[in-house]
Amino acid sequence: MARLSTEQQQARARFIAQLEDGRLQKPVAEGSSLPNSAYTSEDFYKLEQQTVFRNNWVFVGFAHQLESVGDMIPIEVAGQPLVLVKGDDGSIRGFHNVCRHRGAKLVVEKKNSRKFICPNHAWSYNLEGKLIARPHFHGGEKHDINTETCHRADMQEVSCETWFDWVFVNLSGDAGNFIDYIEPVVKRLEGYDFSDLHFCDALEFDIKANWKLAVENFIEPYHVFACHPWLNGFVGMDERCPPDFENHLLYCGYEFKQADPARGGQLPWFPNLPEEKHNRGDWFVLFPNFCFEIFPDQVDVFIATPTGSDSCHETIALYFVGEGANSEKYLQARQHVIQNWSDLNHEDIGVIERMQAGRYSDGFDGGVLSPYWDPVQQYFARLIVNAIKQDLN
Repeated sequence: MARLSTEQQQARARFIAQLEDGRLQKPVAEGSSLPNSAYTSEDFYKLEQQTVFRNNWVFVGFAHQLESVGDMIPIEVAGQPLVLVKGDDGSIRGFHNVCRHRGAKLVVEKKNSRKFICPNHAWSYNLEGKLIARPHFHGGEKHDINTETCHRADMQEVSCETWFDWVFVNLSGDAGNFIDYIEPVVKRLEGYDFSDLHFCDALEFDIKANWKLAVENFIEPYHVFACHPWLNGFVGMDERCPPDFENHLLYCGYEFKQADPARGGQLPWFPNLPEEKHNRGDWFVLFPNFCFEIFPDQVDVFIATPTGSDSCHETIALYFVGEGANSEKYLQARQHVIQNWSDLNHEDIGVIERMQAGRYSDGFDGGVLSPYWDPVQQYFARLIVNAIKQDLN
């Protein structure tokens, strides 16, 4: 588990004290969600980074960004500089992005190299993070190239797993087996063959709101009738079910009566798709912040990356089936889908940023929740609190 500073421990104690009234344990109609400080406090943001994002499996990048052996990408998780690299065996690994000698950052931008080389004293490491050589280590022209005796200086590896095109890491190493982490969603994807699914494009947004508001907005359909005219016309509120949850998975879905060019209309479908999936849309959140939707012709990944207590960066990555991802034949169809996602997200952004502004009001602190639509909001709040309390004795 993460080692919390005294300041972080005090911040955790203050936050937990705010929940002693049982607001998260009461029935939804009587209870509420997280207090305002969970969205506005810099202390809470730091605490969250050291617990929620350090101790769980967290999405960090796309495998297609590491196409060739030696491709390296610097990333950051919970304030820690890391690097992803594609090794000689084709596997993607994650390492702490720092030389073991004097702590210089090894990779500062995406690059391709057969080795890591420190800019400070030219210590070098292979793609598996093993130290190769230390020039002049024993004096001028007395180089250390005995790799059998210097494993203490190898790069520090972090737990790293790839699922389809999506790369996850667990900094603490305490998150459990990755197969167990994705199992709840994998069993709900039966019938979808990802083998011919290809990345097409990504939309990027900087949002002036806490990352949790973006995730909470993603999983709840209650706002559709007020915020999304097209989406409400596609599937009305009386046709929508409330979200559900299991362990660290939040999920929801609907049946649509007729396909639309934006969803299941003019692009190739998953091959041999079961009939019950022909008019089906489902969306998922793997805690803490890996979200995606799936339709007969596409998978759309939504990531809300924390950048501060009151800001986040959103990425929407769009995947299509077969030649639907890159053929000129389907160019207009792809553009229609991409534009639809851009429009929908812009409709959300203004509301999310208003919710962030409202978190500074004494007139709001956790919300008065709908017992039909909002159990998922309270459950997500519990996941946050449990992650923060996880290493308490």
